[in-house]
Amino acid sequence: MAPWLMVLEAYAVQALLRTPGFHRIVEKVAKNVHRVRHGLPPEEEGGTSIQQPGQSGFAQHFVDEVKAQIGRTEARQADVHASSTSDEAARRVEKEDADAAWEQLKRSTVASGTSKVPKQGFLDGYMDALRTQVKAGKPR
Repeated sequence: MAPWLMVLEAYAVQALLRTPGFHRIVEKVAKNVHRVRHGLPPEEEGGTSIQQPGQSGFAQHFVDEVKAQIGRTEARQADVHASSTSDEAARRVEKEDADAAWEQLKRSTVASGTSKVPKQGFLDGYMDALRTQVKAGKPR
């Protein structure tokens, strides 16, 4: 190769290495090669995207929760049907019913001989007064 051609080549390489455009192009190529080898980096997914790659999203969590709740409901129904003949199921239903619990408390205080009956709440008194007025035919 001619010496003048080697000098021209060295000058062109030096000029190319000094330009910022060349470095931007090399950086883009290196970034694309890295993406092809390793996938998209998490910091480049977007501003408010907090979902990590490989994890299930909201829809999957929602479906799992609905399935779990349906499974619990089916398990409860199967449990009630299996033990419906036993007294335990009747006791469980009675415990869950607030009115039945109130009546049971009244009965237990009367049966135990205590003269103090549990005090009625405001709404119970209001509803009792409303029922007596309706039965008596009085206007509100």
